[in-house]
Amino acid sequence: MSLPTPSPTQRVGGRLPQARAPRLTIAAPPPSITPEMVAIYRPRAVELTRRIAERISCDVVGFRDPRLRDLITEAIDSAVTLFVDALAGAPVRGASVAAAYRRLGSLEAEAGHDLDAMRAAHQIATQESWDDLRTLARELDLPLVAVDHLMHALFDYQRQLLEHALLGFGAPRRTPDARLRLLTALATGADDADVRALAQRVGWTIPDLVAVAVAGDPSPAAFTAPCGAVLVGTYDGALVLLGAPDDVEQQARVIATSHGPVAISWGVEPDASAHALRWGLQTLKLVADRIIDAPGDGVVWCEAHQAELCLHADPVLRRCADEQVLAPLLAETPKRRAALAETMLVWLQTGHTAPAVARLLKVHEQTVRSRLKHIKHLFGDRLDDPAETVGLLTALESMTPRWLREPDDGRRRTAVLVQSVRRR
Repeated sequence: MSLPTPSPTQRVGGRLPQARAPRLTIAAPPPSITPEMVAIYRPRAVELTRRIAERISCDVVGFRDPRLRDLITEAIDSAVTLFVDALAGAPVRGASVAAAYRRLGSLEAEAGHDLDAMRAAHQIATQESWDDLRTLARELDLPLVAVDHLMHALFDYQRQLLEHALLGFGAPRRTPDARLRLLTALATGADDADVRALAQRVGWTIPDLVAVAVAGDPSPAAFTAPCGAVLVGTYDGALVLLGAPDDVEQQARVIATSHGPVAISWGVEPDASAHALRWGLQTLKLVADRIIDAPGDGVVWCEAHQAELCLHADPVLRRCADEQVLAPLLAETPKRRAALAETMLVWLQTGHTAPAVARLLKVHEQTVRSRLKHIKHLFGDRLDDPAETVGLLTALESMTPRWLREPDDGRRRTAVLVQSVRRR
């Protein structure tokens, strides 16, 4: 177990003592556990790591955050590898493993979780590891002394890992930057008095109008040209900039040149910052889904895409409504459905004849005629009703890009959707 770091006032022999690095100890194996036996087990350690990480990520609520998955897997993999190496007789150098578990503990504390999650994760890791080693002992017919060593070594090792996670959980944490707290307050719609108090504390003048820019790269390194007038931080997995519209645009363009698309809201009253952030995040998502095309300079203006933002404000509800309107197409194969929807969309948008639609789609005229004939068979009189065609056109504008991207969704989903629509 690690000793506490001495305070600067503690002196030994007139010199400040060195702070102890995090460490782990594992008892040396008895002669009955040979390196050859460990070599037999080593390939199974990969599967053990996967199984433990999956159970912890799925079964323990405090560790379900997908952003923790890689860190959990890496920590478990390094811990299992260190233990297996120790069984093979290698010297134990566990500073990086101990540090990884402290980091996990610190993240759990920062997320506001209690200790139950870490104890549950520890229990899962101990159980899975012991089940695996006990199976190995039976397969190799290990003597009782070897089994006893495995049990005590594993349980002591797991105890040390938990202790390091608890140390990380209880370690003092850096107070969040005041400007970041101000950004978070504006982004979450905090009370106006709290926002003004925070702004006064950091010396930030609240503009009459603010704009929010959102970039997909959450790394602060993406903010390459600092500007005191713009608040910068991460929120919901994205890099967020908030300030006066001109200042935000200037910094957003710097980021867009090297870090991909940046969505910028239109100017809003400061107390509507949370709405502007939501529009920016949704616009960036629509760019990722290829509903909205990012321009060459990478700057996407939310104001230019208000129709798409409204159309996809609730994606699940929107899709259900669109599938009801376009129910006849759901019985088609995914590839056929995408082709018919695209043809129907262009035809309704332009009102052109088959030859003109064929030129726009760059397909043979006879192909378009065949598709239009089938479309008229599927939708019948609805195509002659202006109110119906408006609804069809809106649904097609929403669904066609998705169907063109998902030509291989599979028949099973189509059948389920058709049955669901018919039940309605």
